[in-house]
Amino acid sequence: MFKPNGIVTLLSDFGIEDGYVAAMKGAILSAAPEARIADAAHGVPAQDVRSGAWALAQYWDRFPAGTVHVAVVDPGVGTDRRALALLADARLILAPDNGLVSWIAERAAAVEARALRADAHAPDGVSATFHGRDVFAWAAGQVVSGRASVADLTEPCADIVRGAWTRPAARGHLVRGEIVHFDRFGNAVTNIPAAEFERGAGRSFRIEVRSYLFARLRRTYADAGRGERLALINSGGMLELAMCCGNARERLALRPGDAVTLTFRDA
Repeated sequence: MFKPNGIVTLLSDFGIEDGYVAAMKGAILSAAPEARIADAAHGVPAQDVRSGAWALAQYWDRFPAGTVHVAVVDPGVGTDRRALALLADARLILAPDNGLVSWIAERAAAVEARALRADAHAPDGVSATFHGRDVFAWAAGQVVSGRASVADLTEPCADIVRGAWTRPAARGHLVRGEIVHFDRFGNAVTNIPAAEFERGAGRSFRIEVRSYLFARLRRTYADAGRGERLALINSGGMLELAMCCGNARERLALRPGDAVTLTFRDA
């Protein structure tokens, strides 16, 4: 049984200019004044579910058991897409069912997929354009305050939407992946995990994205010369393409979804 610890995190593509994040905090604190709210990220590129899913995957399990994570990157707000209440390794993730929880569902040891009931929303109604406030934040406040349990607000669901970008395709000497996220430095995060390099230990390789080639992994960004492009394994354990003291996204004209291929040669 999920036992809330009073911590709520917020992730969104809302930015901080329009008061939308504050409105969600108000919905939570109105029900649970004692809640401790942590802003995880609000600069996710607008409507970029893939990037939001990556950001969410970086911290959800770094918070203690009992944390409620509210994540809202929701191009389908107001449609018939489901509102999830995903239980994963003793944390609760409240998010639209559009692939935003894909990496969590992939990595968590224990996952229970549930959906918020149609009547689980703010009593004064639901804006068709702001489920972040009237559904997800409201539900978080109810759970954290103890006014309602997860079971009170949800019903089981058989499956959830999962993005195809959680796993690269590996066949023989070739691994095909893609860019899934750019951080604020312009570093390109791919969906190719470090384990692929361990599988190919002892063999030389090349990494290709667009017309650019990389033939070695660096340990740090500073291991390359200024302005030199480089590949490394980042803090999340994934292949990252970067530029020393520069912005790889801009300099190399990279885009989300660009194909990245890892090719091993015989030792």
